[in-house]
Amino acid sequence: MTTVAPERLARVREIIAENIDVHTEFADTALFVDELGADSLKLIDVLSALEMEYSIVIDMNELPKMVNVEATYQVTATAAGW
Repeated sequence: MTTVAPERLARVREIIAENIDVHTEFADTALFVDELGADSLKLIDVLSALEMEYSIVIDMNELPKMVNVEATYQVTATAAGW
């Protein structure tokens, strides 16, 4: 398991909120689809935005794992080598 860097987690959270169009507070464990109403296109937008922000490539096979902020951070951290 990756050690969480608070500043990176905060930025990942911002990117997610921007791309799934959520303007209210939500828990890092809130499920994007079931609780926040995101659809698959918005999740692809999140993946793309993270790739651009961190100059990384996230395999599309990782997308189903990106169900909440915590899981998305872990996928991003693995791809970025944090």
